[in-house]
Amino acid sequence: MSEMFITLDHPLFDAIVLRQGAQLIHFQPKGGEPLLWSAELSTFEKGKAFRGGIPICWPWFGKMKSPSHGFARLVEWDLVKCVKEIEGIKLSFELTDSDATRVLWPYAFSAKVEMSLGKDVRMSLYIEAEKESTAAFHTYLKCQNIFDVMVLGLGDNYNDALLDAKACKSIEEVLYIKQAVDRIYTQADTKALLKEKECLISIAHNNYSDVVVWNPWQEGAKNLLDMQEDDYTKMLCIETARITTPLERKDSLHVRIEV
Repeated sequence: MSEMFITLDHPLFDAIVLRQGAQLIHFQPKGGEPLLWSAELSTFEKGKAFRGGIPICWPWFGKMKSPSHGFARLVEWDLVKCVKEIEGIKLSFELTDSDATRVLWPYAFSAKVEMSLGKDVRMSLYIEAEKESTAAFHTYLKCQNIFDVMVLGLGDNYNDALLDAKACKSIEEVLYIKQAVDRIYTQADTKALLKEKECLISIAHNNYSDVVVWNPWQEGAKNLLDMQEDDYTKMLCIETARITTPLERKDSLHVRIEV
């Protein structure tokens, strides 16, 4: 284990976790393809967001404050448990308020991330805070070609960030990604499915209120310094979130991802 990374080698998978943000940036079943996408141009700099894997957005989601998507992904979490078992590896990280966090968000809090890696990926965020908050597991899923991707289980209603958060209603049950998309689905099923030819990824949400789908497309990627011109064809974010119904002062959010 290095100071910055936690590298995990298990009979079932290989994985890499960033201590900053308690962020899983790589997960690959043995003999299989990587589950998560990470930007090759993204750098590992203290206090700078790394694009890829599963960033944790908290205590706010989006650009309502600075930094965008909160500070949880920008600070180092304490690794308090790492247990290797036949079924997989379990890690626990903790974060509490400090002088630095109180400048950004003036509330006391205790946060915990539990990560269970094995045949699937399970992540939980537990919060105790003086103030309500919003959160998301900003999951970057890897795909071979975005033009072959379809997503099911999102429901009909969403707020479109590309249309000033306008409330919209889907016409089709299946979402095909053919242009930039930045949507907060407010009545999504408990499980979303990403299908790409013979590949099927299941994203199960628990104690959630929303599911976010994001891809910047070619035009948007040009404005992101850590994305290459064709990176938008290789990824899709499907995010388990609590946005329209914020996390209460003592609350949690959970996701399970499996192939």
